[in-house]
Amino acid sequence: MSLKDTFYTVKSLIVEEGSVQASLMLNAEHAIFKGHFPGNPVTPGVVQLEILGEVLSDVLDQKVSLKTMGNCKFLAILNPEVNTEIEVKITHSLTEENTHKVAAQFGAEGITFTKIQAEFN
Repeated sequence: MSLKDTFYTVKSLIVEEGSVQASLMLNAEHAIFKGHFPGNPVTPGVVQLEILGEVLSDVLDQKVSLKTMGNCKFLAILNPEVNTEIEVKITHSLTEENTHKVAAQFGAEGITFTKIQAEFN
């Protein structure tokens, strides 16, 4: 199930060799927030990982899936009512094993919510 266009929409996308910068609008009314958590919505970490995979898939024009997680830090709560627009910055490179080595950061207004280092198939 894709989250694009229901959970988030892409406001802008800047793609350069080995890097991506996406501006995303979060839908604070999405059903995920009714269970996570009522009255105090928090964007689940697994949802942030899915967004990363979807953005990367769109940019690479191929479906990718998480292979290994090197490092993942959730540094601040991503509340869609407080931060409706977020920036996702991605650097990526193709390894000799034909996987995509990725470093990503989710942030808004000087706040870093999440930092991720992973490999995708």
